[in-house]
Amino acid sequence: MFGLTFKQLAYAFVFGSIALILFNKMPNMYLGGFLAIFPSFLGISFMYFDLETKVKDYYSFLKLQVLYKNDPKMKKFVGIDSIKDHTIILENKKKLAILKVQPINFSIKSNGEQEAITESFQKFLNSIDFPIQIFMNTESLELKDYLDSLFSRIKSNNFKELFEKYQAHLKNIISSNKIMNRVFYLVIPEKNNLNIQIGVCIERLENLNLKVERLSTKELKRVAAKFFSGKKSLYPNQIFNFQDYLKTNKRYYRIIYASGYPRRVEMGFLDGIVSSQGDFDLSMHIKPYPIETMLINLNKELQKQRTDLYAMQSKQIINPTLEIQYEDTRKTLEQLQKGKEKLFNIALYINLKADSLKELDILTKKIEAELNSLMIIPQTASFRMLKGFKSTAPLAIDELNANRNITTSALSAFFPFTSQFFQVDETGVWLGLNKNKIPIIRDIFTLPNPNGLVLAQSGGGKSYFCKLLISRYLLNGTKVIVIDPQGEYIELVKYFKGQRVDLSRTSETIINPLDLIGHDYAEKRLSLMDLMQVILGDLTEPQKAFIDRSLTEAYEKKGITEDSETWEYEPPILGDVLKVLQSMEKTAITLEKTTIRSLINRLSMYVDGVFSFLNKHTNIDFENNFVCFDIGSMPKQVKPVIMFLVLDYVYMKMKSDIQRKILLIDEAWSLLSRTEDATYIFEIVKTSRKYNLGLLLINQEVEGLLNSEAGKSVLANSAYTMLMRQKPAVIKNVCETFHLSSSERTHLLTANVGEGILIMEDDHTEIKIVASPEEHRIITTNADELLEQSTTKKELPKKKENCKTKTLPKKADNAKRKSITITADSKKLCHRHKELKLEDIKYLMAKGFQISEHKAIGFSKKAKFLLKPRFNESLNHLFVICDIAEFLEKKGIKVELFTTKKPDLVFLLNGKKYAVEVETGTTLEKAPKQLNEKISLLKANYDEWFFVVTNRNYTKKYRRYGKTVDMRYLEGQLNKIIKNSHEKRAAANPKPRRRNAAAQAK
Repeated sequence: MFGLTFKQLAYAFVFGSIALILFNKMPNMYLGGFLAIFPSFLGISFMYFDLETKVKDYYSFLKLQVLYKNDPKMKKFVGIDSIKDHTIILENKKKLAILKVQPINFSIKSNGEQEAITESFQKFLNSIDFPIQIFMNTESLELKDYLDSLFSRIKSNNFKELFEKYQAHLKNIISSNKIMNRVFYLVIPEKNNLNIQIGVCIERLENLNLKVERLSTKELKRVAAKFFSGKKSLYPNQIFNFQDYLKTNKRYYRIIYASGYPRRVEMGFLDGIVSSQGDFDLSMHIKPYPIETMLINLNKELQKQRTDLYAMQSKQIINPTLEIQYEDTRKTLEQLQKGKEKLFNIALYINLKADSLKELDILTKKIEAELNSLMIIPQTASFRMLKGFKSTAPLAIDELNANRNITTSALSAFFPFTSQFFQVDETGVWLGLNKNKIPIIRDIFTLPNPNGLVLAQSGGGKSYFCKLLISRYLLNGTKVIVIDPQGEYIELVKYFKGQRVDLSRTSETIINPLDLIGHDYAEKRLSLMDLMQVILGDLTEPQKAFIDRSLTEAYEKKGITEDSETWEYEPPILGDVLKVLQSMEKTAITLEKTTIRSLINRLSMYVDGVFSFLNKHTNIDFENNFVCFDIGSMPKQVKPVIMFLVLDYVYMKMKSDIQRKILLIDEAWSLLSRTEDATYIFEIVKTSRKYNLGLLLINQEVEGLLNSEAGKSVLANSAYTMLMRQKPAVIKNVCETFHLSSSERTHLLTANVGEGILIMEDDHTEIKIVASPEEHRIITTNADELLEQSTTKKELPKKKENCKTKTLPKKADNAKRKSITITADSKKLCHRHKELKLEDIKYLMAKGFQISEHKAIGFSKKAKFLLKPRFNESLNHLFVICDIAEFLEKKGIKVELFTTKKPDLVFLLNGKKYAVEVETGTTLEKAPKQLNEKISLLKANYDEWFFVVTNRNYTKKYRRYGKTVDMRYLEGQLNKIIKNSHEKRAAANPKPRRRNAAAQAK
């Protein structure tokens, strides 16, 4: 009536009656009018400004200013009776279940995919007739379980050192960027049958390609306890309730809610909030309206709006807002009557969390600014913080009740699962950071197949990514085989103590083209027909026949036949095939001689010609977890042959065991462009899964893949692809091949080095490659950085300041080169720097010697020395040993040096065996058991022995174990031993005295 509700009419009657009574009963009309103002003002406040709710909220605030853990009020506030059977049971005996939902990268999907997801979300909303709550929880990023699992698989001590740096870098990335993880839940309160409701939600969400799982009892307890107390206990110690924030367990909370929404929004617009940096929880309550109530209420609203609109028009007043509302209400009513739409109540709450009130205020301003940018009006739940806190809890309870009516189509734009956060495979490796700076830790061996592809323009960072990937898989204990056509993996192989198989014209390692290498005889013969076309060029059918016959005879002359027992015999080499062809030529008819001679001429280059280095038996055997076939120095004319042989060799090695292996082929375009090599790639792609091998190809352009059957097979059978920066000329093909959206296209065109898009199965993720400083040092391909590293490693002696340099005239190319003679002995472990020529220094450093400064016995100042490091020995330790040895040898004493369990230095003097053990303190600190064993050996095998301690701070500690000499007194101790030895020898062998003349006369 009069556009007022029954409640408003009741307030008008009550307060209007009070005002009228006051006005009539007062003797003074003015006084009565003045007093009547107060009940009138209260009535208007209750009618139009919801004063009743504000009074109730303020009363509740005064009543519950502090809650304590053991207080019944605390238990009533939390409202959980028990948690069992994967279900939360509330105090009112209502049940609810929670589903964990893995989000998708909504923003980088194409418009068509976004529309499809939105339509599927609409169907999900229309299918539910019960309220739900979507809860996004922010929590700290926990990597302990993953790092512990990774550490348990590391065996080498060198790897453990790299792991420590890798772990520290990963933790630093997380702490410096204040990275927080976000987990999404769907809370389902029971209405009719909870299991049916859960089934409907899971089925509909999986149709959106969302991974969904129901939380177990243990997980439910963890989620509830984490929300209310931040600890394992469900109830916090106490909650302090202030006007605009809460304080519990030394943390501050503030709840803000959306009080106004924009008329139109983009699909997935909540991603701006979801992806924001900061510690906050987001809760969205979705409550469907009953259809009958919806239709009645909308009809009433439409009639009211039509009346108001008619009244305005009759007064010739234009009100665009009212006209828009009327049209919207009418369209909504039409859609509801047609069954295309439903009406929902939606409430959006955000629970801000901080460690101090100042941080809370800053976070509040930031989130309010984000909401305002989305045209959402934020409000702080003043005096209602407890209600707001309860409303954001994952219990599907909306006590704040700040709802807004909205239709299905409009609500579908609120799709919240728009950004991926932390997902970890226990056996995975850190691939990079996603757009939310969350680490991507995945295991390629858990995918449908472990094959991958890296595409990028030159300089885009593809080799850098692959080196980082294999180095982290090496930490995981995975075997790695690399085919390196440009010699880029040398430093990586050195660091991981891998095996570098140098296949070059002058190398000792080679693969015999005729070696069976695990093939059966018939299979090898078939592959050789392909190889011979690579070696000899195009062959006619008669030439193929002669090659086949010559191969058969060559194998037979070595005793190799179809009998498998003969396959272990030494195979023939190319020279044996040439001999067979030459003998065939002698008995051939004139017409055949021309054909055979052509084959002889071609094959002779590989036997006694420029490519004769291939005419050898296989000299490769590796059991290393990291093997790199380096063909960077191989002449380009025979690179195709070598690539074929390497692929054949690797293919057979691949089939020999089922351990995890990765085969990395750099510059794959050179292989895919040749039919013979592509055949092996095709076979590896098809069968790699059976042998637990992941093939990883690096290529620059997608055209190279599409132009060969093997390339197409790689695309079809690669479960993951890394796309990095692309050129505008090829971006169209890349987008069409991988079905990229416009935003992904833009990202690839503008990506910095090391940035791109990771495609795993059908999941697209923006990624940034991040390496630790130690990892960067060993994998960088930047020429300036490599030059700087090589300069640091090979520190040459500085030139004397007074030394004049002479500029030599340029010589002709055919002039005689300078002849030098190296006099330095590389077997000697220590050389004095100033006694060497520059050529000697270069020679020794090339042999692995290093320059360091030390003070020798008998000298007062330090000098430079060149030392050859030995296994697991510091330069300081080595120098002291060499210095003592040199000192004794100058005295004419023969010395022996050892690196085994024997002493560092042993010498024989006057029939007594002396032993010297040089100690830096490391053994005492880290291996006391080993030290005791060494002392036992010294006592048992040597007449006298003593320690020489390089760090005088350890002198007293070592004296508990035996005689110990400080470096400062070493010269005196050695001289004393030599002197005592001479005196004892003189005493044992006295010289005969001269007899006097009288005695002689007698």
